[in-house]
Amino acid sequence: MGLMRARAMPCAIHAPGREVTQFVVEGRNVPGTLATIASKLAQLGINILSGLIVAEPGRETGHIVFFLDITGTGLTEAELLERLRKLDVVVDAEITAKKIGDMAINGTTHRTLFMGERAVLFDVADMGAMFGWFDENFGSGAHAILFDMGKQAGKTAAEKLMNDYGLRGRDVVEAFLALHEAAGWFDYEVVKYDEGALEFVIRLYDNFECVPFKGKKDRPMSHLVRGELAGLFSSLFKRDFKVDEVMCLAKGDPYCEFTIMPREGR
Repeated sequence: MGLMRARAMPCAIHAPGREVTQFVVEGRNVPGTLATIASKLAQLGINILSGLIVAEPGRETGHIVFFLDITGTGLTEAELLERLRKLDVVVDAEITAKKIGDMAINGTTHRTLFMGERAVLFDVADMGAMFGWFDENFGSGAHAILFDMGKQAGKTAAEKLMNDYGLRGRDVVEAFLALHEAAGWFDYEVVKYDEGALEFVIRLYDNFECVPFKGKKDRPMSHLVRGELAGLFSSLFKRDFKVDEVMCLAKGDPYCEFTIMPREGR
């Protein structure tokens, strides 16, 4: 699977006893802008804790969002702001941190874009609480609803990959899985891909839908993702597919594994 690292989103930092702030810098979209700003911060003894760079080809400017630790530098946020604004690569700069208790919370961005589309972040523990409540109160009915929701989403995603990006065949499946991996849903492995027999096996590691129930259930719990896979393959091959979760984290298995094949007579 290669070397995988968690992506820490620069949304907030909890740092008791430290003076942490957030700045957004609009800079010229040219080579060396980031190096110039980082060099200035280093000269001032300021530690960059995290950052987000957003720039597009052809745009004159881009922006960089920093969480900075200015503890012990003797600089106020206002003084640092003026130092940054004097750099020739900087068009403008602003202090954006929302400080609440010992937290510095992102005050720069309130929307997240993923492949140009708005995305939102959910805490996996919160999702687990919702899925768990749904399962306990509605049982198989909840499973059917989650499956159908996922199936519709999977169909929509497959159609977008084919129509907007021109992908076909296995590339659609690989892109679907890789994009979900990039979004933090799971790590994946295509164990079997047989277009001739229309038989497929997909293995998911750390599947977010099942992580909250790891080793706590006697049955599979990945109904939403199972539905997404059904929608993906149904849209790709223009027929209805059956998806079974034969291994599941929730049951104590090391991963979630799905077998995928056409439904009889459809």
